Amino acid sequence: MNRLLNLNLLGRSLMDRKLTLGIYCLGVAAYSLMIIAIWPSMQGNLDTLEQLWQNYPEGLKAALGANVTISSFDGFLTLEYFSLMWVIIAAPFAISVATAAFAGEIEKGTMELLLSQPIPRSAISFSRMVYLNIGLLLIIIATMLPVIIGAPLVNAKLNTGGVLALGLQGFLLLLSIGAIGFLFSALSSDRGRAIFMVVGILIASYALDILAQFSDAVDKLHFLSLFDYYDPYRYLHSSDIAWGDLAILAGVTVVAFMAATVIFQRRDIAV
Repeated sequence: MNRLLNLNLLGRSLMDRKLTLGIYCLGVAAYSLMIIAIWPSMQGNLDTLEQLWQNYPEGLKAALGANVTISSFDGFLTLEYFSLMWVIIAAPFAISVATAAFAGEIEKGTMELLLSQPIPRSAISFSRMVYLNIGLLLIIIATMLPVIIGAPLVNAKLNTGGVLALGLQGFLLLLSIGAIGFLFSALSSDRGRAIFMVVGILIASYALDILAQFSDAVDKLHFLSLFDYYDPYRYLHSSDIAWGDLAILAGVTVVAFMAATVIFQRRDIAV
């Protein structure tokens, strides 16, 4: 473990980005509280909202979540927050940390200095990944804690176990995105290019998730989309954990990160 985790490198990452991470967590928590605060104003129009939802085109309902009941608090949270907006808010952190790990250091010219130290490349990779895990864990707490605390304050019924289960699923989704970011960061010396590739994969993945609802032919390829393994309503509504989905997200994380580490170890970087 000592050869894999360099505490000095991890500590430097935490110190260098503590303000950024703190502001990010505060922003996520504030957005969660804002969503919770909106709910009381929606309760007087639940019947209208549900009728409007039922009149949506079937294709659009399928894309957004056909089984979601918008008049319930868990359905409201799913459609207004966790189905897409939360991913848009949280994923940039994972992408930023991952692409900065290798490509960012090379682009800035600081990787040579880092490699001149008696630190194995595997330790550099693993220490960056540990920092990503810590950061994502704090973001998950900043997201879910206001939801758990705020729901009773607005007289909303919410399964705490479901929120915690969703936190685990969201953590693994973001971690898999970050691992893919590590892979492209290891392949590139241009951080912008690495970011572009990860974002491109996410857009394609989301498009595949949507198109699979409209086409049986595309549905056969649905398993290639990361969003096929992310179902917030299932967790919030019933706390029914899809262990297979979690295993796939974890598998993507392990495979992508290990590939990134091997590529980084074999790269010819001038020192």
